[in-house]
Amino acid sequence: MLDFQINYPSSNYRNYIEAVFEFCKSNKFSMILKGSLAKGTATKFSDIDLIILGNLDDSKVDEIISLYGSPVMTNFTENPKGILILVYQDSTSVDLEIRETISQQDLENSIVLLRYDENFIIDNKNVIRKHVESNYMPNRPEWYKVLRLLHRGTIKYLSNKTHSAYELLDEIKEGLISVGITDLNFSNNFEEDITVIFNRFCRELEVDSQIKGLFHNLFKEFSLKVINNE
Repeated sequence: MLDFQINYPSSNYRNYIEAVFEFCKSNKFSMILKGSLAKGTATKFSDIDLIILGNLDDSKVDEIISLYGSPVMTNFTENPKGILILVYQDSTSVDLEIRETISQQDLENSIVLLRYDENFIIDNKNVIRKHVESNYMPNRPEWYKVLRLLHRGTIKYLSNKTHSAYELLDEIKEGLISVGITDLNFSNNFEEDITVIFNRFCRELEVDSQIKGLFHNLFKEFSLKVINNE
């Protein structure tokens, strides 16, 4: 069991972290918790930011992805390149980095949950992310990448990171051009615009039922956000 004082916003966070912790412990992979969860500022919509260090082959990557069930959405980040983005049915969202090295900066405002000397390699000049191949990470069409931004913007907004959410909304609107959607009218209200875009995706693109359910549950939180802010 974990022996760290972590302020979990919900039991989902605890369950995910403990599952990955036990997996890494049994395989002697080092594990570092970053982001708002490590800082103690996470909300129930915050990402879980993890770095895993060790000799993870493709099958181990698939194992770690499926520990919490099959993710509803998966993708890689573009900048920086190669971080795994995993979103599960209960809205748990994870940014997972599989690394060969870390920097001293990675350790600032972080919690080292597991450390094994054979793979805990600090290199401030060459931070190396491991190239990952996984059955859960197929090549995605351009519209799916925009859909990922829709999800990221929504959870930023629900986490009260309004400025970041609107920056992502602008990026999403630019991305619509690449998928041939140029005729939408926007109010520049985040909730209204994000809903209009998602509904258009559902009408014209192959958005599966699990992803629709994920977004609809998040959109229900918009009304709760208003109530909580009053």
